[in-house]
Amino acid sequence: MIALVTACTSGGSPHQSPTTDSVRIVTEEPPPVGSVEHPRPVECVESVNQPGVTTVPTTSPIAKPPSSSSTSASASASASPSGSPPALSSAKDDVTVGPLTWPGLRALTDGDQKSFGYHDSDGWHYKVAVDLRSGASVTLTIGAEQRAKAGLEYGRAFDSTPTPAVTFNACPARPTVFVGSFFVAGDGRACVPVDVRADGAASRRVVISFFSGPCPSA
Repeated sequence: MIALVTACTSGGSPHQSPTTDSVRIVTEEPPPVGSVEHPRPVECVESVNQPGVTTVPTTSPIAKPPSSSSTSASASASASPSGSPPALSSAKDDVTVGPLTWPGLRALTDGDQKSFGYHDSDGWHYKVAVDLRSGASVTLTIGAEQRAKAGLEYGRAFDSTPTPAVTFNACPARPTVFVGSFFVAGDGRACVPVDVRADGAASRRVVISFFSGPCPSA
């Protein structure tokens, strides 16, 4: 009898309930807004052609904010350092991919950087408007090879900090203009690949030259 009691108390039952240590619950954090997996949304209400909002022309002077199939292209002109407006870029400088148009995008292949953007301790910020056809949804993604240097500064709700991916959602009943910037670190000179995906279709790559001369098509 003593031997049986000892065996039961020391060995225990082979069918024990699992302890909390043996239960593993794995939870994954969703990708952050603005990541390639979750592009930053920029909605119709953030456009410049809303009722009561004055449209910002692509030839207005650039002022530094108070805080902080393949195509070769370059980004839109804005103003000279003296504040006098430059010659208007012609339609031949525009770049259109599906429902999206960058007015004057080819104008930044070379020339005076200060006429097109401003420089701070992080790098260069080039003002580039995005025009969309009514009802369109377009996602822009910086190519992986330049994400460490370049970013997209659109979306007032996110303070326009640089991000690798943005989805623009146009107003349903009219063409929509979004104003923001491309960011390029360092000396601001680079060939930046951008993948453009319109309304869920296959992506098309545009290579934008920021003061780097003609860029090879990707």
